[in-house]
Amino acid sequence: MSALTATDVRVVLDRGVVPVDGVSLRVDSGGWLGVIGPNGAGKSTLLKALAGLLPYQGAVTLEPAPEGSQRRDLARVLAYVAQQPTLPPNVSVREYVLLGRTPYLGYLGNPGRFDREIADGALARLELESLAHRRLGTLSGGERQRVVLARALAQQPRVLLLDEPTSALDLGHQQHVLELVDELRLDEGLTVISTLHDLTAAAQYADRLVLLDRGRVAAAGIPAEVLSESRIREVYRAVVSVTTDISGRPVPTPVRPSGRPRPCRRDVDSG
Repeated sequence: MSALTATDVRVVLDRGVVPVDGVSLRVDSGGWLGVIGPNGAGKSTLLKALAGLLPYQGAVTLEPAPEGSQRRDLARVLAYVAQQPTLPPNVSVREYVLLGRTPYLGYLGNPGRFDREIADGALARLELESLAHRRLGTLSGGERQRVVLARALAQQPRVLLLDEPTSALDLGHQQHVLELVDELRLDEGLTVISTLHDLTAAAQYADRLVLLDRGRVAAAGIPAEVLSESRIREVYRAVVSVTTDISGRPVPTPVRPSGRPRPCRRDVDSG
C-alpha cells in the first residue's frame, strides 16, 4: 500500500493568515494517524493541504508515488472525505457513490458492471442499500456523511484522509464507521489520517497521534504519550482525568473544574 510523509508543511491564506506552520508527520503503510487539537488549531486545513486541495509550502510525498502527475492519478491513490461536503441535491445516492469510480474511467467513459459492483459494495459496507435511490437532498446530516465515505471507498484508495468522519453520526453509526475503517486498515493495508474531536475515539483507533496547537505540532507519538492530563489542560484549556482501558489505551474524561458534581434529579429531595 502507501505511506505518506509531510515535511515542514506551511499554509498561508488570505491576508497572511498562517493556519498551519511547519508541520511534519509520517504515517506508514497500513497505519492510522489521528490529528487532534482544539478548534482553530489547523486540523482541517492540514488535511486539505495533504489532499492537494490547498497550496502549501514544504513537501508531501506518497510512497510509492502515483503513476502519473494528473489529478486522476492521485485520486486512484488518495481519497479525501470533507467534514461538511457540498452535495448535488438531485443526484441519487448510488449515482453519487459511482462518482468514486471516475478516476478509473476514460474521458467520456461510462461506469461498467465492475464499477457498479464496487459502488454497491461500498453502499453495503456502510449500510446504505436502502437509501440507494434516494436523492441526496432528502438525507439527514449523518446519512450524507456516510454517503460521502462510501464514495471515497468506491475510489479504492491506498490512503484515506477523513476530516471529522463521525461528527454528524449517532453513537451506533460512529462505532460502525470507525470499526469499518479499522477493518480496512488491518485487512487491506489502507493508510488512514483522520481529524477527530473525540479524544477517546482517537486514542482507541489511531496508532499514533499528532496534537496541533495554533498551527504547530505540540506533541506527537502513541496515544499514551500524547494524551496526558497536563498536556490536555495546557492545549485545550480543559480539566480532564486520564485513565486507561483494558488494552492500556488512555481514556480522557472531562472533570468539572469546580470539583462539585451537580446532583442528579433522584438525589434532590422532592418533599
